[in-house]
Amino acid sequence: MSRRILLLALLGFGAFACSDDGSVVTIHTEVPQEDFEAVDADDDGVVTRDALDAADQADQDAALAAEREAALAAEQEALEAEQAEQAARRAEQEALARTVFEDRSAVAAEFPGGQVTVAQVRDSLADSPPQTMGDPQNPTHEEFVARLTSMLQLRLAAVALEELGFPVDIDASDEDINAQVQGHLEGPFEEFAQQRSIADDPTIERLATPHCVSALAVASEADAAAASQRVRAGEALSDVAAAVNLPNLTQSGGAIGCGLPLDLGFSNEMVLALLDIAPGELTEPVVLSSADSPTGELWVVLHLDSLSTDAIDLSAIGPFAGHVLTQVMFTYEVGIDPALGTWDTDSLRVFLPPLP
Repeated sequence: MSRRILLLALLGFGAFACSDDGSVVTIHTEVPQEDFEAVDADDDGVVTRDALDAADQADQDAALAAEREAALAAEQEALEAEQAEQAARRAEQEALARTVFEDRSAVAAEFPGGQVTVAQVRDSLADSPPQTMGDPQNPTHEEFVARLTSMLQLRLAAVALEELGFPVDIDASDEDINAQVQGHLEGPFEEFAQQRSIADDPTIERLATPHCVSALAVASEADAAAASQRVRAGEALSDVAAAVNLPNLTQSGGAIGCGLPLDLGFSNEMVLALLDIAPGELTEPVVLSSADSPTGELWVVLHLDSLSTDAIDLSAIGPFAGHVLTQVMFTYEVGIDPALGTWDTDSLRVFLPPLP
């Protein structure tokens, strides 16, 4: 009887003869017949275990790939549906806004001391359209809101200047209002802003004052404490620094140099520490990472040698006018037609209405 006929005869019975030495599989009850036949390409009743495992893995990989493809397709479909829904809602908003900015008599915005009408915004766009604007006579919602924003910012600046004692004719044209505002910012208002800033934060004057500074620069907190104690006990800082400072970090005797605190190359923590001491005093130790130290840490104690109060230069850390002006502008309430957008106090801008 041929092997093929014998195999078929065996398949006719409910029980199979089986042989599995770990690498070769003949008829085996734990392998479904259809899986066996799919792998038994030469139809000899024998397949390797590796071939069965590879076929099983291929089936699993194909199933996972199909699941991933279906999931990606579902995500793409959901994304496209969401985008279409957003586009429809935005179109509704655009249509609603258009009913407002096509009514030239409508009030687009209200601010302390005045209003901005649709006519003013439309005329401004027609007279000086942005370079990227397609049709100045037919603005989009975004173009209308962008110009409304700039007009409001200009008027709020004028209101703030008026409040601070620098008159501006707010009923003039935008060009005239802008010229008045710029004239104040570039003129006496800057000096006013300097003094107001110093009154609010006295450290500003110190930042504008040249400092002459020396330092103790050592490798550990203990060394910094010991060196500081020696100076506080009466030893000259130059002598102590010459004895203990790490090489190539300071000039002879610990000198750093003279200049504005922000120009001396110090970290923010060192600048703040320096501003907190008077001439002749030492700061508390400040630690920095440094490849020039054998410990990887550089412990610095600053000594304020002197202050050049006759050489204060506020312009070196200014100008101050814009900052002072915007701080006042942040306090103002602005009302926007809801169909056009909403006013954001933190950025002084009109934003499109949020999608419902």
